[in-house]
Amino acid sequence: MHIHRTRIVITSSRDPSIRTRNFLNILTSLLPDSVKITRGKKSKKEIFERAINLGAIYLLFVLAKNGNPLRIIVYDLETFSIKYFFKLHGLSLPSDYNIPLYQIKRHNSVCIELNRCDFLRDFLVDMNIYNLSNNCDVIVNTRLVSNNICELLFTLSTKNIKFLKMLLEV
Repeated sequence: MHIHRTRIVITSSRDPSIRTRNFLNILTSLLPDSVKITRGKKSKKEIFERAINLGAIYLLFVLAKNGNPLRIIVYDLETFSIKYFFKLHGLSLPSDYNIPLYQIKRHNSVCIELNRCDFLRDFLVDMNIYNLSNNCDVIVNTRLVSNNICELLFTLSTKNIKFLKMLLEV
């Protein structure tokens, strides 16, 4: 029996919209060794404690405004400090591509094909997206849109179907 260590805990602000919950589910399926915690009425302190008890290294919060994911904040659980802070400028989920969520299942191999955003390199590695092999279920490509905005595009490699796109600003 192989036991996976929880590396990343993913959660949201309180009372997330369906769109935000779908985004969390997709992130959980894409980020290796990640687990989603439903926030509910838990305080931030309780979420941090739960993540630490799971042995996680990072806590990823998705904050929303008016029902749309707006920010991604990643905390380093060893130093209890913010390691990454991104503003989401655009987000296209599988539903925007008419792809049902059940087709986006947990993938064993998410690989970077092309990274043209230097400021995302450490983030992608910390999120366990660094495999550069040819045997990948999902391919990630990044492209620099402006000095501080980068587009991430996720594609199912077997069918060459784009299913997730986000614009991140540092």
